[in-house]
Amino acid sequence: MPLHPRRAALLMIPVLALAGLAAACKSGGESPSAAPSAVTVLTPSPDAPASAAPPAVPTPTCAEVKDAMVRGLIDPYYAFGKDGAPLAEGMFSGEDGLVLAVQKPCATGDLGGELGTVTVGTIMSSVVDTTGRYWGVMVCAKPADRAQCVVHFVLGDRDPIESVAVADRKLTLVYLTRPADGGSAVVSVRRTAVYVADGSILKEESHTDAPYTP
Repeated sequence: MPLHPRRAALLMIPVLALAGLAAACKSGGESPSAAPSAVTVLTPSPDAPASAAPPAVPTPTCAEVKDAMVRGLIDPYYAFGKDGAPLAEGMFSGEDGLVLAVQKPCATGDLGGELGTVTVGTIMSSVVDTTGRYWGVMVCAKPADRAQCVVHFVLGDRDPIESVAVADRKLTLVYLTRPADGGSAVVSVRRTAVYVADGSILKEESHTDAPYTP
């Protein structure tokens, strides 16, 4: 039985609506409530080893410092190159009359920065038949079977070091000296100087002076 034209037109409305929706989907239109795309999360295998921190370099004892290799960028240590001067029982004697002698003040602790935990030793250099005596501060580690020490700075002539201590990532150095206008042979000041690590070097942060009578 043929359909009445009005009824046929009404039946075509939902068909056209469905066709329009399908066309919109094909043209890339998105519904406001579309779900977000999935994100892939990679998780390590339970059998994969955790990345280990680099091992700390062992620190020598103060006794082991006496048999260390000593070098530095300061004369006279610079002349020994990257290998350093070999100490034996705290002493080294060069053919040119140079004498290196490890001194008693010594301490081990964490200086932070690129230095970390090290042993801080003291050493004195002199030349036979001269009056100059120069105390230096060296930082020591033991990466192999022998301690390796680097002299970071040297004090003035005849400024003996009394003590060194490491605490709160700072080095405290106590030594005897004299005012700038004082005589070169007589010490009259006990100086307490504090040093901190600036990267891989030590820099003086502050110092205080007190009168000293020999």
